Amino acid sequence: MQLDGSTVLCIGGSSGMGRGVAEVALASGAQVIVTSRSAETAQQAAEELRCTGEQVDISDDASVKALFERTGKITHMMITAGAVGRSGFLDTPPDEAPAFMDGKLWATNRCIWYARSVLDPRGSITLITGGYAQWATPDAGHVHIVFAATEALARAAAVSLAPIRCNVIRPGFVDSALWDFLEAEEREALRTREQAQTLTGSLVSPQDIGMVAVSLMTASAMTGVVVPVDGGRHLKPSS
Repeated sequence: MQLDGSTVLCIGGSSGMGRGVAEVALASGAQVIVTSRSAETAQQAAEELRCTGEQVDISDDASVKALFERTGKITHMMITAGAVGRSGFLDTPPDEAPAFMDGKLWATNRCIWYARSVLDPRGSITLITGGYAQWATPDAGHVHIVFAATEALARAAAVSLAPIRCNVIRPGFVDSALWDFLEAEEREALRTREQAQTLTGSLVSPQDIGMVAVSLMTASAMTGVVVPVDGGRHLKPSS
């Protein structure tokens, strides 16, 4: 299989897109490690997926360093974790703005920094951003800033860590458990609206993200690229 003999670390792999990546990587023959900020959540996901679970807080240097001391050598790393809130640029005082960078950009940077010593030189890193990396809106200015910066981080990592590769998946709306907090009728209305924005007429699933992630892991010529996975939604930004 595609990933036979590989170890794939999915940071944030206990749920959502990260879990989709873990599922596809496992089906492709990899040994998989999933993480969560909660040790209990990580262990539960590991038992359900039949893989290894680890606790890590990617906002904390000591926690991230300890994670890579425990994992040992890894072949590929996927990072879907990292908090990024939605905030209007004019609504966010300067002293609050760094929280957006800390939660996503610098947390991701921290993982890459500590992972570099255990990553296989033939391996890869894959990051996650979102459609807001492509365009800015008044109500989500900081999401745009953080996602665009995270994509720049991937390019910097690609040239700095070569031959280790670093790429980005840029999803649109992903139909996952992230939306379980909504009432059934409200969630269905959201799904209908988002489906209408795609060119394919179908919603993106966590497993779709997983298939693209595994393709990037195994495509040895791919580095420093951003791959939209949104059913063509990025071609209609004004819709």
